[in-house]
Amino acid sequence: MLLVLVSLAHAACDAQVAAIGSLTPEAVPAAYQALVTCDPKIAEPAFIKFLEKASDTDAVTGLVQVAIDAKLWTPAWTSLSKIPDFSARDDVATNIGGTCSDHPTTVTFLQGAYTLRDVEFKQWSHAYDACDDSKLWDWMEAKVKAPPAKEVDEKYVGIANIYAKKKHADALPALSGAAIAAASNGGPFASLLESISTAMAPGFGQNMAPEAQKQLEDTLVAIAEKTGPDRAKSVATQLANSGAEQAAASLLPVLYPDRVQSGGKFLYGVASVESGTCSGKKTAYVHYTTLTESGTHWSILADIEAPMRAMKPKLKGCTMDDGGWPVISTSEPEKSASDSATWADERAKEWTDKGYEVKVQKEKEFSL
Repeated sequence: MLLVLVSLAHAACDAQVAAIGSLTPEAVPAAYQALVTCDPKIAEPAFIKFLEKASDTDAVTGLVQVAIDAKLWTPAWTSLSKIPDFSARDDVATNIGGTCSDHPTTVTFLQGAYTLRDVEFKQWSHAYDACDDSKLWDWMEAKVKAPPAKEVDEKYVGIANIYAKKKHADALPALSGAAIAAASNGGPFASLLESISTAMAPGFGQNMAPEAQKQLEDTLVAIAEKTGPDRAKSVATQLANSGAEQAAASLLPVLYPDRVQSGGKFLYGVASVESGTCSGKKTAYVHYTTLTESGTHWSILADIEAPMRAMKPKLKGCTMDDGGWPVISTSEPEKSASDSATWADERAKEWTDKGYEVKVQKEKEFSL
């Protein structure tokens, strides 16, 4: 008798599967719910057939939600990859994320999606954005705080960016701690710096408020001060590229601790090259000197062009080369003034290699 009842029950469930062809899109979620209730083991492999009948976003959302509530994780996780329309994928993901307050299993589902392959996890990113359940964001914060010990990890960077966009300035403590940890374990340090900038990015068409800019700069500087010269260089470069040159310059003592001069100043070698053709002979003078800088300039080139081109000319009665006097400087501060002389000799050799007869002219030192 028991075997007969089981057989009849299976027959009833199989009949529901056989009736899929007659379903309208709006009827799909309820029909799938009925099959789940009848037999989840039959419902799981039949999911794809129901998905093929759910030809609009609302029907797909309802179907996927039924699978999530029934904890049929695999068909739900892989559902988006079977939707041809990419915008529809995003809409379904957003809709599912919006249900997490009323459907606790959605939070579990999204946590589990982090175990998927990179491309499948990425498809669900809009669902995380749409979910406001604190359990999900507490879980995500814990993930962000534990960066992997590898420089490239798309899934981790993806979750860090989702967290940054959702939490904005409130994301800075977790992201900062993660960046410091990544600096020591070989993790995605550079990507986390970008996530920090993402957290503070203004809305479309808006400018960053001064207080937000200051908070971002202070956060990046604090990270650089705790991660050593190599990592600090990438932080300073990011600051400088964003226009925060003063904040970048504040990291010079961290980048070059052995090159800080008396009074916290820095030395640079600077030069301009006077060149032309004199009596048929290509001739050049490398006018060089040492510049003392106060530690407030990330780039000194714009400030030295005028004084270096004002040096007294040495070439008389010559046809000068086009382009004026090129102005150059050492790419980093120097330990001592003698380094400038060595650097100038190297620049002179470069011009010698171009076929010039070159002389080096030491000029008076100056400061910024």
